[in-house]
Amino acid sequence: MSIISKITSKATSAIPQQLSLKKPLPNRMLGQGGFMEMGATFHPPRTNSAQEILDSITLLGKNEQTKSENLTSELIKYAKEILGIDLEKEAKNSNIFDTVMRIFQTQAAKFKNLGRRFTPAEQKMADQLNNFKSLGLNAKAAEIKAQEIQEFLTHADKMPQRHLSLAQDLIDLSNTHAFINTNIFPSIDFNTIGMTKGNKYSTIMGYLLNLLPKISKENPRAVDLAEAVVTHTDDANSKFFLSHFLESAPNAPEQARLTEKLIPTFAKDILKGMPSMDLGPDCKENIFFKLITHLCSKDSKPENLKILDELLKMTDKISKRTNPAINIDEIRLGDTKVIRRNMEAMPYLLENAEAQGKNVDASGFLTKNVNLE
Repeated sequence: MSIISKITSKATSAIPQQLSLKKPLPNRMLGQGGFMEMGATFHPPRTNSAQEILDSITLLGKNEQTKSENLTSELIKYAKEILGIDLEKEAKNSNIFDTVMRIFQTQAAKFKNLGRRFTPAEQKMADQLNNFKSLGLNAKAAEIKAQEIQEFLTHADKMPQRHLSLAQDLIDLSNTHAFINTNIFPSIDFNTIGMTKGNKYSTIMGYLLNLLPKISKENPRAVDLAEAVVTHTDDANSKFFLSHFLESAPNAPEQARLTEKLIPTFAKDILKGMPSMDLGPDCKENIFFKLITHLCSKDSKPENLKILDELLKMTDKISKRTNPAINIDEIRLGDTKVIRRNMEAMPYLLENAEAQGKNVDASGFLTKNVNLE
C-alpha cells in the first residue's frame, strides 16, 4: 500500500456521504485584500444552523484530506526529481513525516559546519532541502488536521450553533496566511505541529479543537466570549487570544456575559492599526488578552462591570477631544456603592473637562471621591 493510499484509507472512514452543503461555509477570516483586513470583524456572525456548520466542518476535513494527498504526491515527485530520493521506499517502514525530517537533517548537516559562504551549487542544494522540508511539513499538517477535524466531529453533535461556528473559525484561522503571521510567530500559526502529552503529533488548531467540546459543556459563557472576540477582532489577535484563552478560561458565567458586551469597545480602542511585529508582554494583543481575562475573572464585581459599560458609553459620547483615564482594576474591584453614587456626577465632570480641554482621572474619581469637593 502506497503512502497516499494509507492516508486516504485512514482519513475517509468518518466522512458521511450525504451532506446538506456542496461546499464549506465562507471563511470569515478572509478580508477583501491585504493582511490589514484579515479577520471576522469584516464579516457578520454566522446565522447558519448547527447542522449546516457541522456539514461545513466535515467538508473542511475532507478538503484537508485532499490537500494532504496532493501535497504528498508533490513531495514524492519533488524528492525523486530534484533530490534523487525514492521517498516511498525510504518511508516504507516509518512515518513519512519522520522520514522527511530525517533526510533533511542528514543532508543539512553537510552544510552546517562549512565555516564559509555557500557556493552557488551549495546554496541551490540548501534551498532545495528547505523546500523539501516545507512540503513535508505542509503535507503532514494537512494529514493531521484531517484526522483532528474528524475526531472533533465525534464529540460535537451536542454543541450549540454559536460554539460550532467558533470551531469553524478555528479551522478557518489555520487556512489564513496574512503576511504578519507567516513563519514569524509559529506559536500562533495554527498549522504548527507539536507533540501532545500522549506522544502524538498535533497542530495548534487540533489542540484547540480538542478543548472546545468540554469547555462548551462545562464553561459555555467562556466559549461565547471567545466567539465574540473573534467576531470583533482581526485574524492575528484572534489567533493570539484563542491560543492563550481557551485552555485556562475563567469559569465565571455572569462576569463573562458582562465582559462580552465590552469587547467591541476595547477591540476598537486597543487593537488599532497593524498587528504587532513583536508578540512580547507589552504588545497590544497581550494587553487586550489580559484585560479581557481580568474582566471576566471571578473577582470582578458584576455590578461594577455594568457601571464600566455605562462609563465607556458616556466617555464615548462626551469626550471627543479629551481622553479620560480609566483604570479597569480600580473599577471592577472597587466599592460598588461609592462608584454608583459618584457616577451621578460623572457626566458633569466629563463635560467640564471637555470644555477646558483637560484629561481627568475618571476611575480615580469614581472610586475615591464621595463628592465633588
